Amino acid sequence: MAKKDGVNGKGGQFSGTPADRLVRLWRNNDERFGALLDEVLDTNRQGVIEAAVGKLREEEGYDFMDEVEAFSETAQSTDEHGDPTLSTLFWLALEVDGRLDEPPSVDTIERALDSAGLLEKATDMRLLPLWLDPEPLSYLEAADRRTLLRRLIDSTQAAETFVREQDLVASADDTGIRLVSVVGLVIEEDAEQDGEAMPDPLNLGFAGEGQEMEIDPIEQERIRQSMAAFAEAVAAADPRVKRCEPVGGLNDLLDFTAEGVWPDEVDANFDEVNDFLDIAGNETGDGVLDVTVSEGPEGLQLRAYNSDGVLLDERSFDLTGDRAEEALSLIKRRCRRVSEG
Repeated sequence: MAKKDGVNGKGGQFSGTPADRLVRLWRNNDERFGALLDEVLDTNRQGVIEAAVGKLREEEGYDFMDEVEAFSETAQSTDEHGDPTLSTLFWLALEVDGRLDEPPSVDTIERALDSAGLLEKATDMRLLPLWLDPEPLSYLEAADRRTLLRRLIDSTQAAETFVREQDLVASADDTGIRLVSVVGLVIEEDAEQDGEAMPDPLNLGFAGEGQEMEIDPIEQERIRQSMAAFAEAVAAADPRVKRCEPVGGLNDLLDFTAEGVWPDEVDANFDEVNDFLDIAGNETGDGVLDVTVSEGPEGLQLRAYNSDGVLLDERSFDLTGDRAEEALSLIKRRCRRVSEG
């Protein structure tokens, strides 16, 4: 993001703690904010970021953390020739069924990304050959995201060591349909970027900060076809993968897993089921839902419970046949445990 010089000018110095300086530079849209934040992230000082959030108003804190977390997943570096590069993490969401005792085929995924035209901006890329669990990923702080990025820039072995130390690997023994993730790295030439542009290593048409997504129909269709081609190629090569989607940064992945709605389900119109789960989830302290599902004369009967087994809500939905099966798949992706009876 482009920054102006700030109220004290280029040569001015802000006094106070690193957290004070972060807040002042950020509020003044000062170009030195990025350099200071880089230093904080690269030295793994998450406490400085948390102290800065504590000095902001609540509504500012959300915007600040959105920017910090996006910033943490991209970094400048140099290639073997000493030329400047920009390295950015990207995340894939995958719906899988079956044991994950064999790692994802990163060669297949890379070929699929390339053939779908999603690597046009990349001079190099790499993928971590591990299935990752979205739940512990939700606790990965900004400084840890930067550490993962730096480790993956160094080598996949270094990144794998870090991921295992953080206990981010999905269980190989789980069965049934569930969501997992794969993380990758795109390396681009470090050309001067559009000042307010968000990182978009796979050219998925992300809008800049504070801007509405405005993609012309031709570009929208290009993205749709690219995503469909990628998903089809990966699923065809690995029977465990039922669906997959490049989703952008880690926050995009977490939003995706929380909503549990794939692009091909947007028209399926399960808004009422999603609303039911949203409302029930808001009544829990931890967001964990267990649901029992039964089919009766009125359609699909749902009962939602919290993690202590307390009934939160129950409701019937006029869904039968294939529609009931599709709704059940959605519920399984959104809830910890689903019992049918």
